[in-house]
Parts: sequence; C-alpha cells; structure tokens
Amino acid sequence: MGLLRGPRLPFNHALLSIVLALFVLGIYGTFLLGGRLILESARENLRYRILLYPTADAQSIEALGQWLRQQSLVREVQYISPDEALSDFARRVGDDFVRTMEGINPFPPMFQLRLRGELISTDSVKLFSSRVLEWEIVREIDYPLETLTAFEARAKLIGWLGLGVGLVLVVAVYLLIFSTVRLAIFSRRLEIRTMELVGATAAYIEQPFIWVGLFQGVIGALIAVSLLHVGLMMIDRYLLPLPNLLQDMRLGFVYGVLTLLGALMGFLASKMAIRRFLHQTLEKIV
Repeated sequence: MGLLRGPRLPFNHALLSIVLALFVLGIYGTFLLGGRLILESARENLRYRILLYPTADAQSIEALGQWLRQQSLVREVQYISPDEALSDFARRVGDDFVRTMEGINPFPPMFQLRLRGELISTDSVKLFSSRVLEWEIVREIDYPLETLTAFEARAKLIGWLGLGVGLVLVVAVYLLIFSTVRLAIFSRRLEIRTMELVGATAAYIEQPFIWVGLFQGVIGALIAVSLLHVGLMMIDRYLLPLPNLLQDMRLGFVYGVLTLLGALMGFLASKMAIRRFLHQTLEKIV
C-alpha cells in the first residue's frame, strides 16, 4: 500500500501550465487595479474649493483648517488668501487687466482641498459638504459634483464588465489546470486501480495526489506573482513609470488572491481529477 506515497506526477509540465494560467490572470487583475488608480487620480484632480465670507476672522479660519486636515476624506488642505488669489489671477491674465479693476479684489478667502481618490463618492462628498456648510464662516462650496457622478457611472459599468470577464477567465484558468492535472493522474491510473484491488480506501489513494496538487498550485502561484512583479518593475524602469501602482497596498492584495487561487485550484483540480479514476473497472480505464 505504499506505492502511492510519493506520486511522481509530470511536475514540470503541470507546474508550467499553472504558472502561465495564473500569470495571465495576474496581468488581468493588475490591469483592473491600474484602471482603478487612473480613475482615482482623475477624481483627486477635481478641485474642491470652500469659499469663505470676507469677514471671516483669522481664528475661525485656523480652526476650520485644522478640522479639515483631520477629515479622512481630505488628502491635502491649502488656504488661499484674497491677495494670493489676486496674484495668481494676475499671473494668468496679465497685470494690465488687473489694473483695470482699480484696486478691487473680488476674490474671497478660500480653502482648496485635494480629496482622497479611493474614498471619493457622490455620497461621501455630499455628506462632507453638508458638514462643511455648518461652519458659519463658509459662504459656499465649489465642486463639480456632476463630473464626479459621470465618473461613477462609467466606473460601475467598467466594474461589472471587468467582473464578468474576470469570472470567465477564472473558469478558463481552472479548466486548464484541471485538464493538466487530469492528464498527469491518467498516467497513474493502473496503479490507482491496483491500490483499490488490494483494499486501499479512496481517502488513502486521494491524499498524496491532493497534496501534490495543492503544492503545485502554491508554488505555481508564487512563481507567477514573482514574474508579474519583476515584469512591472521592468516596465516601471524602462518603459512607463508606475510608482502609484507599485506602491499601492492593493497590489499586494492582488498577489495574495493569486496565491490563494493557485492553492485552491490545485487542490480542487486534483480532488476532482483523481475521483474520475476511482471505482472504475479495468476495461474503462485502459
């Protein structure tokens, strides 16, 4: 009963199939993450301005600034005084036009914010704006909420399409791994039948194959993750800078999901493949 203690499956061939399949899946996951980062960057570039009353005192302005910096939705806070706003306007349109204003400064004091792209949504911005408007020194808020709504509508559409394609790709990857493992186990079908004839239980026969499949899945996923990360680093260095992608914590989540998928697919593929050769007559498996 020790014939199958260490099943020598065509390890290299099965491992190569797993690596290639998970590598393609990893490219797709990285592509989706990159698209999400681009969308978040576009959201962050939408200017959020808080216009204050000209009569706002320095103490109230400082208190509002400190409160804004403590909000989870806010990444950066910049206070712009009326004089700074007028100087910036003069640089853009020219001093001659400013002189025609005859010393009138139409710009109110304001805060210009940069919001966190990963937290921005129509609901979160509306809630945040309602809390900002509770401050007595706040006159109005200038933010392109319609543009944000359009971004969200497109993001939902892309998200559903991405989920559908991802599910199809996961199924295709599993079928590829299953077919590879099944062919590997097929070469041991006569030994499996011999084990059954001498009284080995199904669990005893399955165990070494399942462990090998699990091991192949984990190793294949780790190799695929390594190749994917090295590829991204090469692209970042020689072709296209990818600092936001490489430094994003969610890239590690993608790698973790790939590793878990590799282990799960290796386990399930081995378990389902070995059961196709159990309890079969010799005529059926020859």
